[in-house]
Amino acid sequence: MNANGYEINDGILDLSGLGLTQIDRKAFLSARSVREVYLPSGITHVGDWAFAKCSNLTRVCFADPFRPGLFGKDVFTGCGKLSYIGFAGMDKAASRLLALSANMLYYDHLLRSDDVGLKSWYEKWDICLASKLKSDDAEAKMSAALCGEEDISYDGIGSVDGEMPGETGDYVAAEERKKSALCYIRLSNDLFLADDKRRLIEDHIRENRLGCGSGSSFYAIFEECDADTDFLRLYLDIVEPDRETMGKMIDAVSAKYVGARAFLIKTAGSKSTGLDDLML
Repeated sequence: MNANGYEINDGILDLSGLGLTQIDRKAFLSARSVREVYLPSGITHVGDWAFAKCSNLTRVCFADPFRPGLFGKDVFTGCGKLSYIGFAGMDKAASRLLALSANMLYYDHLLRSDDVGLKSWYEKWDICLASKLKSDDAEAKMSAALCGEEDISYDGIGSVDGEMPGETGDYVAAEERKKSALCYIRLSNDLFLADDKRRLIEDHIRENRLGCGSGSSFYAIFEECDADTDFLRLYLDIVEPDRETMGKMIDAVSAKYVGARAFLIKTAGSKSTGLDDLML
């Protein structure tokens, strides 16, 4: 396949060697076949919505170090699977968090900040996360809809004009899970994470554990984080569940998550909780 004349092989859009110095506005808008993008040295600007609604895009790699003024507006809006935006010499934590600035965190200005990857940028990222954790998702969506600022989208992707995915109830549940997923990802990429922000993140996980609040900090591990056992380990370390709760957690895990279920059973057994019979 190809998008606007550029060849895409097995989901990879490799623009290396083409002598490009910029990516035009809306250049690859809605190119849903693209999974990875590799950009050559010498790119000075990526235009507004250049990769917006590339719903299967997961990884973007630049050959050069980050430069201020590189990104236009909403370059990666609607790229819900995007998990990595890398630059030469950039820390992996910054590459991971930079991608989340464009989708799960929804603070696009972090992508266009002049200090990306520096301590000051991490501090701004954490301020944005703290604001998101305190936000009321239902109120925010309804307010936007009533003011005519947003259109409800039923394709789950949204648009460059600001559509928001799904019905309000589904939207709120999904946003709650995303908040928890952001907490796990930040804890796993904790460069320059201040103690007060760490406490805020851990408190959010505790307050939304299984059986408490929305339960999002448990369900997010499976719905948003591919049943990552590292995140499960973080959850257990923070929540410190008792024997009864461990049993409920194991029961709540779908049979399709074999690895996660086995991890919980093994952990429960190692803590002498008497749950070895749950393996039957």
